[in-house]
Amino acid sequence: MKLETKIKAREIKYKFVDAIAYILIGVLFCVLKSSVINWLLTIVGAILIALGIYNITKKETTSGAIEIGAGIIVILGGWLFVEIILIILGVLLLIKGILDLVSAISTKLDTLSIVYACINILIGVMLIISKWALLDWFFIILGIIFIINGALVFFRKEVETEQKE
Repeated sequence: MKLETKIKAREIKYKFVDAIAYILIGVLFCVLKSSVINWLLTIVGAILIALGIYNITKKETTSGAIEIGAGIIVILGGWLFVEIILIILGVLLLIKGILDLVSAISTKLDTLSIVYACINILIGVMLIISKWALLDWFFIILGIIFIINGALVFFRKEVETEQKE
């Protein structure tokens, strides 16, 4: 019986930690918005540099040098890559939206298909023209989803605890 109690206590503790982590990540997404990408790229670059230094100390100079170079590129060129990818994604969404709209109008599909095509066109144009504002909204919505998810995990823990008692 004591083992079951310990296992249940550990599960409750982990669910509580999960809920807090979801909520904190959600708040960070809402506050930092698109600068989250910069933080992530910096962290990934720093990890690559640290791995490269570690490999060089282990006498694996080739892989260490490659990892250090990749880390520097990720840190210094990360935003450039993100910007190029967002523009390409915007162009692709714009083209897909136009093709879907032409197809929906010519084959007289339902209104939902036309609305979906117009949304693709709008998102594509927004990614091309104002990618950072769109990214800010994306991270705010993602942050709200994380906060709600954390609250649901916490609430589910409370409900399960009450039902088991």
